[in-house]
Amino acid sequence: MLKSDLTKLLFTMTDSERKHKTNPHPQSSFYNQLDKVKIDNKDVYVFKFVEQKKNNERPYSFNPKLAIVKHSRYSIIPIHIHNYIEMNYIYSGSCTAIVQDKEISLKSGDICIMDTNVPHTIKDVEEQDIVINFLMHKNYFTVSMLNQLSSNSIISDFIREAISYDRKHNRYILFHCQESDKLTYLVENLLCEYYDPSFSARDIINAYMILIFAELFRHYQTDNRTNSNSSNKAYMLEILQYIEENHQICTLNSVAKQFAFHPNYLSRMIKKNTGKSFKQLLQEQKLNQASFLLTNTNKKLEEILNEVGYHNHGFFNKIFKERYELSPKEYRKITQLK
Repeated sequence: MLKSDLTKLLFTMTDSERKHKTNPHPQSSFYNQLDKVKIDNKDVYVFKFVEQKKNNERPYSFNPKLAIVKHSRYSIIPIHIHNYIEMNYIYSGSCTAIVQDKEISLKSGDICIMDTNVPHTIKDVEEQDIVINFLMHKNYFTVSMLNQLSSNSIISDFIREAISYDRKHNRYILFHCQESDKLTYLVENLLCEYYDPSFSARDIINAYMILIFAELFRHYQTDNRTNSNSSNKAYMLEILQYIEENHQICTLNSVAKQFAFHPNYLSRMIKKNTGKSFKQLLQEQKLNQASFLLTNTNKKLEEILNEVGYHNHGFFNKIFKERYELSPKEYRKITQLK
């Protein structure tokens, strides 16, 4: 599919859009089927991944934990939460996101990622406004995707945790990428594959998702470096990169020396910005790398332990099972079958 064909397809009015243009108010019969919860004494609808994927499923399915949906123009969607991670990409035009009662203006090229249980909606989507929603089951983001990332890095964990842990973000992250031709190229190619799939569509789409997140990580780092109020965040990404590359041998003291910090200050900085101790971050990176090697190589467990920096077989088995709820042997057997 050519870009011109994709644009034509996305701008073509669907039956749903024609209906909403005539009668934009929610159809009570649909919303009456949804669960509701009370948040700040207000009724909030609950969107569930399985239901959303089923309602928006195309004749073919690429991944049971990923759905790509064009937002229906002219629709008025009530405030809702969902049990999946949602990424809104503004393909064309603009719209307004309301997140926890805060209005956010989004323009073409912008991306907003929201974690689960964040009250929000999208409004002001009219004829020239195209919004693409990527719905990701938690396991897609934390297992399927991170296991495919070549770095399998704690930088990815940091961005993911920033959505749900860092209250300053209100559990959502904005990326202003209007100037990123690379991101536009990646999203357009992904959508072309989605709407006109090839034989290997699933693998191609997953690869594009990895590249898209890698590009977003780069923008996140750049934006924080240019914001004096976020200097610690910029440092954090560099620190996490260093820990990732030196996880076999690094210590709190060696990292502090590398970045000219006092170890106590670095320890507090890491805890404040990630919600985790240095020891926890280092352990996560070692487990990330171990899980990657178990899935993608035939190396013996003893070799993997040496490579990631563990020497106590019993301790490694214990912490690995605590995180993955499987022994290393069971984990390898299951993941290598996928």
